[in-house]
Amino acid sequence: MSEAVPELIDVSESVLLPLSPQLTAEQPDQSIDSDKPVPATILTGYLGSGKTTLLNYILTEEHGKRIAVIMNEFGDSQGIDQAFTSVDNGEMVEEWLDLKNGCLCCTVKDKGLKAIESLMERKGKFDYILLETTGLADPGKIASMLWSNEELGSDIRLDGIVTMVDTKNVERQLAECPPDGETMNEAQKQLAFADRILLNKSDLLDDNALADIELMVREINGTARVERTSYAKVDLNTILNIGAYADVGPETVPFAGSQHGHHHIDARIRTMALSAPHRLRWSIVDEWIQELLWDSRVPGDDASAQANSEMEILRLKALLLTTDFVPVGGDESFGAAKVVVQGVREMYDSFVVPDKETTPEVDTDATHTTGLYKLVLIGREMPEQALRDSWAQLLSRASVY
Repeated sequence: MSEAVPELIDVSESVLLPLSPQLTAEQPDQSIDSDKPVPATILTGYLGSGKTTLLNYILTEEHGKRIAVIMNEFGDSQGIDQAFTSVDNGEMVEEWLDLKNGCLCCTVKDKGLKAIESLMERKGKFDYILLETTGLADPGKIASMLWSNEELGSDIRLDGIVTMVDTKNVERQLAECPPDGETMNEAQKQLAFADRILLNKSDLLDDNALADIELMVREINGTARVERTSYAKVDLNTILNIGAYADVGPETVPFAGSQHGHHHIDARIRTMALSAPHRLRWSIVDEWIQELLWDSRVPGDDASAQANSEMEILRLKALLLTTDFVPVGGDESFGAAKVVVQGVREMYDSFVVPDKETTPEVDTDATHTTGLYKLVLIGREMPEQALRDSWAQLLSRASVY
């Protein structure tokens, strides 16, 4: 590759949108340890939500961060690929470009994991990975692939899913019929899996309309942090290295209560939280999670498998006090531990988190309106009362007082 780095230019007026003049460079981030796995963030959002505007900022402005951006050939970035890729015998060949602001860029065609594998040969030249999806992608499937890829397991860690929302059109997008054979449309999935939600184009709506949109979004996903943005302007520190899959606590899993209202277009998709005010025997909790995720039924209720055949658990997050904890695939037992559980569809992982002064040994708030220890579910067609009854039965069997 020559020393002259190609400029990012407007291949067409619809490809790269003009940046707002108010965008300013951010201070370099020194918190990334090059010896540790690189945080990988999935950027998703419906066509027209503003992903290209955000990518344009990342790839051209002096924000002080070294980010490797993998742009999908389809969707918002269509047309840019001619500047970054070549075709050999009908196969897409990834070509990583060193950009002037310290970032790297590559476009791919349905070969995101292959691009990441080639990227890791350049480890040390970047601190973050940002994987852009198509506007019609299911981020849960992409997250599962990153999470389960053993070859990449020691080099990268899934950091979080960022969903950009076109506030002007999101109600219509959420109301669209799902594709044949699917139970949810893409906009619904993108919100349900998100760890950060950017309500973009917020300047086009008044405060009351924005409040309605935000409430509707929170009814679908009560755990994600929601930010209002215009022209995709966002502090990159709020979407990169957020540790959404590394920890669970007041910042990563805010209280996910029942926010019933008339704003939600599809009330079948929602968030629910189950309190865990006491220390629990891990083996009982682990069996409960496996039955819920793997068998797609309310744990302990053999008759529920048929009755709840449409139930889909999309995300599971938990922070629990446990006894006799054994990590997934491990053989070391922890007598007493604070445990994080992260799940995407049928996949889940669990691990011990270090003690912090802010995490007490006993959760005195048994109602969990502000309680710290809980298990949070985001899903579709979840039988709330049956799940609460099942969890209550677990607490009666597993609690250690």
